[in-house]
Amino acid sequence: MRIAASSLTRARARRSLTAATVAAAGALALSGCSGDASLSAGVAAVVDGKEISVADVQEATAQFNTLPVQPVNTSDTLTRLIYGDLAEEAYTEAGLPPVPDAQLEAQLRSGGVEEPSDSLISLYRSIVHLNGLGGLPPADGADIQVNPRFGSWDAEAGQVIAQSPDWITDISEVQN
Repeated sequence: MRIAASSLTRARARRSLTAATVAAAGALALSGCSGDASLSAGVAAVVDGKEISVADVQEATAQFNTLPVQPVNTSDTLTRLIYGDLAEEAYTEAGLPPVPDAQLEAQLRSGGVEEPSDSLISLYRSIVHLNGLGGLPPADGADIQVNPRFGSWDAEAGQVIAQSPDWITDISEVQN
């Protein structure tokens, strides 16, 4: 009798383990569908091999939005961070003098940010360069990959376009 109960318990344990394994494999497979497989979860974008982290995008957005200027969203921040090196190169090639980090940091402090992060300084540098250029530098030859969590790169528009999931309904489209 003990032998029968013991083998019955082992059979149940194997079935439970098999079910748990199948469920875990399914969850892993589904999670792989949520983004670009070439980008890790902590990467917002890669520009010519240089990674922009999700943490940097979030930190820069949060700090920038404490300034007395029009707020930005993460897609806007990511677009400007993507243009960082491209704008800096075009800015200096146009004969404009480089803007020292100390000057950018002082401007951010005077705007109310006590301790500007490196990511905010990078964002602000990109904004200064883009404003100095009066527009977007060409990004034709750049290899730009964007984590779908933030949207997709629109090369023609030169920006990250935020994506709305299919299940979100625009209330302006809903009729009473």
